[in-house]
Amino acid sequence: MSKTPITMNRMEAKPIPGERCHFCGDEAAPLVMTPCCGQLICCDTAYMSYQGGGHCQFAHENESACHFHHNEKHTGKWSDCSECRDFFGEMNFEMMAKDKINTPRY
Repeated sequence: MSKTPITMNRMEAKPIPGERCHFCGDEAAPLVMTPCCGQLICCDTAYMSYQGGGHCQFAHENESACHFHHNEKHTGKWSDCSECRDFFGEMNFEMMAKDKINTPRY
């Protein structure tokens, strides 16, 4: 991991040499740390564009069970959370759990 300080503030996001988005693998994108799971994620500080730069951060914050679990201040891992499972329903929760935006790939 780089010695560059890592921010959670999207307006302070910068590319970090030797690091990449843990969700899409982009090595050139500005990166921030997710508050929910502590992963580096790409972030477009100039604007949010759907499916463009910053898509991973936007998607993780708006479509993932991981971020929802964190925002609701549930305890434990999101994947084991009965409150999240009850809120989304079994089928939706299982679909969200398989979504690539919940789990880092890189």
